[in-house]
Amino acid sequence: MRALIVGAGAVGQYLAARLRLGGHDVVLLARPDGADSLRREGITLRCGEQEWPVSVGAASEPDDRALAKPFELVIVAVKAYSTAGAIESLRAIRGCEGSTILTVQNGLGNEEALSAAFGADRIAAGALTTAVDRSSATTVVASRGGGLSFAPVGSAPHNWLIAATAHTGLEVRAAGDWRALKWSKLCINLIANGTCAALDWTPAQVYRDVTAFAVERACLREAFETMRALRIDVIGLVGFGVPLLAAAVRMLSPALLRAVMSGRVARARSEKLPSLLLDLRSRRPKVEADALYGAVAAHAGHVGRTAPANFAIARVVNGIADGSIEWSAFRGRPDALAEAAAISASGGT
Repeated sequence: MRALIVGAGAVGQYLAARLRLGGHDVVLLARPDGADSLRREGITLRCGEQEWPVSVGAASEPDDRALAKPFELVIVAVKAYSTAGAIESLRAIRGCEGSTILTVQNGLGNEEALSAAFGADRIAAGALTTAVDRSSATTVVASRGGGLSFAPVGSAPHNWLIAATAHTGLEVRAAGDWRALKWSKLCINLIANGTCAALDWTPAQVYRDVTAFAVERACLREAFETMRALRIDVIGLVGFGVPLLAAAVRMLSPALLRAVMSGRVARARSEKLPSLLLDLRSRRPKVEADALYGAVAAHAGHVGRTAPANFAIARVVNGIADGSIEWSAFRGRPDALAEAAAISASGGT
């Protein structure tokens, strides 16, 4: 199989390395400096005590020679706010004219945008639950657990992806409902992410604080309640029992839920900081808050509900990113964040 990975961040490089280890021909579409590094150094994949150096192709322009031959698979691995740019690039690459397009992006709205551009039958929705990070420009560190779940957006099943990834070391599972898959992954992405970013706290700090956790819990409750109102099922993903999380959020007291989730978050996150916090600390002017928290609030509104905690996180994190809100107004101040989210300071505990 010949595959193009659009986006050369940690996720893109991880999937490129896995496919290459499975014997596939892989090209990454990256920025010019990133493409040069990948061509020169390849990718080093580390997982536990194991390490694999792999060579990959790389390109930065649609007319690059590395993109001339047809691709059976395209994986979109850019941030949600870069989807429009990815679509523009794919339209300019002739080798992608008949490709299956798998999006492993976080948040909501990416599948709809890709379907509008290329037709729903070519699109598969993906959810990667393996934790990945980069220790250098071309070195990816991955957790042992997790894997890739996917579901067709149109009528084409795309089950050939299971066979194509059989020898890559990546556990791949098919699902039937792409909306259930993406919403279930979104709920995972809400854990210890936006709350950490707004407060400039680590996940451990958030889960130690009653008020901060009250905001965290409210975001999850609103997301699961919105799924129920939309009649979207909560489904399990590779290595992550999202239905168990939904039941715990619904049934456990705030204090017990905090105790249960603290251990899970500590194991899942390890020393890795959440993406939104990393983006704010890097002074990036764009973040994925709208595709995550903002999407929950918007969909809640569509069914006559409100999601004030998710709306507040989206507004605050976006405001900090674009400079319209001073980070000092929320940094280390869970009381201020709870007030913005219309949550009592006690958090109901």
